Amino acid sequence: MITQPMALGSRLLLAVLVLLSGCQLESFAERQARQRAGYLGEAASSQEPLVWTSRRSPDADGAIASLLAAHLYGGQARISGELTAQTQAILQRCEQSAPQRTSGLNGSAIGVVGANQGNGWDAAIAANHLVAVVDHRAPGTGNLSLPQARRIDVRPWGATTTILEEQAQRLGVVLPKPLACAALGAIVTQTQGLRSASTTPQDRQSASRLARRAGIQQAQLLTSFDLQER
Repeated sequence: MITQPMALGSRLLLAVLVLLSGCQLESFAERQARQRAGYLGEAASSQEPLVWTSRRSPDADGAIASLLAAHLYGGQARISGELTAQTQAILQRCEQSAPQRTSGLNGSAIGVVGANQGNGWDAAIAANHLVAVVDHRAPGTGNLSLPQARRIDVRPWGATTTILEEQAQRLGVVLPKPLACAALGAIVTQTQGLRSASTTPQDRQSASRLARRAGIQQAQLLTSFDLQER
């Protein structure tokens, strides 16, 4: 008996549908919740709304890192100050929405990105509301004394955005093109075109992955983003 290609294809399709019917596909929100639990541990169980923020008037790295953190782990990206002209230019170039402006952070579980010193944070952030600190600078004087164990992720890399892009890579998360473009802009500007003394191999690897995702050629990096903070 000769099996017709069409009949064989129909049987394969039916088998796939039967297999999928027994599987519950994970939603985006469920994936965020799973990743949040894996990253924040016990702090992920907080009933307070999760907010990712940076300094009061963050640079591009801090502002865009908050967007990345919210995309990976859920919650809202918010800032209490003004975006710099450089950050606004990156977001406009990439057609990426900005973090929300907020007048207060009371009653929120706070993840701070792009800062690890209390003197640069919003005065409304209390230590007992912190659930995470992610930064690329070594801790200095003025650190907040955390009352209980929290996720502290500080690495000697050139940009905080690099840390979060590496997490996305490890988790198998494909970033939306606008967010990948903005993240690329944050790394490129923070490291002065990947030429500053603080630039690491991790920064270059993240920039390469983000450029491919955003459709930006390596030769276009220095002309795609304004490296001068204004």
